[in-house]
Amino acid sequence: MADNKIERREFMKRTGVAGLGLAAIPSAMAFTSSEEKEKQINIKVNFTRDGLDFSPNEYSILLSEISKGEKIKSDSYSNGGIVEELEKKMAKVLGKEAAVYMPTGTLANHIAVRKLAEHNTRVIVQGESHLYNDSGDMAQVLSGLNLIPLANGKSTFTLEDVKAEIARSSNGKVTTDVGVISIETPIRRVQNKIFNFSEMKVISEYAKQNDIKMHLDGARLFNACLHMDKSPAEVANLFDTVYVSLYKDFNAASGAIVAGSKDFCEGLYHTRRMFGGSQPSAWPFAAVALQYVDSFLEDYKNSVKKAEELFKMLEDLGAFRLEKIEGGTNVMKLHVLKGDPNTIRKNLVKNRVILYEPTNDFKGFYIKINPSIFRIEINQLKGWFMDAIG
Repeated sequence: MADNKIERREFMKRTGVAGLGLAAIPSAMAFTSSEEKEKQINIKVNFTRDGLDFSPNEYSILLSEISKGEKIKSDSYSNGGIVEELEKKMAKVLGKEAAVYMPTGTLANHIAVRKLAEHNTRVIVQGESHLYNDSGDMAQVLSGLNLIPLANGKSTFTLEDVKAEIARSSNGKVTTDVGVISIETPIRRVQNKIFNFSEMKVISEYAKQNDIKMHLDGARLFNACLHMDKSPAEVANLFDTVYVSLYKDFNAASGAIVAGSKDFCEGLYHTRRMFGGSQPSAWPFAAVALQYVDSFLEDYKNSVKKAEELFKMLEDLGAFRLEKIEGGTNVMKLHVLKGDPNTIRKNLVKNRVILYEPTNDFKGFYIKINPSIFRIEINQLKGWFMDAIG
């Protein structure tokens, strides 16, 4: 796959960001085939996504560029070929023995927790977790699991919370053991805040001592690692299984990875197929994700640095102020010090700088930092933000 890596210097040259340094630029399209391709691309800086948020046109051009190198080996119903290459890569990065491709994060979480639980069907989750809130009672209806929510409104539950729930479960007239503890970090419903690592560690130790399995919903794990000062493998080491999204950070159009032991992953594709999750051809997702796995951590680190630099310049002009959220990751508060937030948002859209609608929590916006910020030179962005004030 090494020959399929797109030349990043060409991307820098053709998107007007030359001179920022290779490490600072996200791997992306090298528009080498024609000037017409450049005209088709609408470069945007998107403060509402975790990744680059490719348009269909951008994605198709990227796939075309990838395919010009060593021929991509296609998969057969999500097995083999470049999908297998991605599985091996992600297992290594996450410090696990094996990994299995899944078409969605919803299915990845479900299959992992289902297999870990076996006959102990109670699963402890965060009250704000994706598994509990955004899966339509999937685990309950399809696998007979009983999800027990803790720490509603928070990103972290404690070991004491876990012990209290386990004591309650074991003291009923019919003893029902907790089989799995599932932790999501960062957690989307609480502004992408991270689960406290120290608490995560002691919960993991307790779970091992009591034969309770641990699952990590790490859809945005690679964002969290910078703010936790941990590698993906260090965090994943506390868990039996881990799920990572392929589209949130690695810009694939879809897809997910579940990683764990060889025994756990052995034959897991049968369960995937049982749930209708073996796509006949998953290579377009795996091929793109592989372009970003190695570079994302450094790209995201530099994205945060550039955002801090940009908004410090704007704060010095009395226009905006960036505020980090305590325990947060790539979601930050952008306070508007001059002008009307709605007007600013509408004016920025004209230059393809995308913001969420203004929040009612304060005068300004919640924004997500991602590598798309490198698509535009910093002084140009500063100018657009100042012009947007009107």
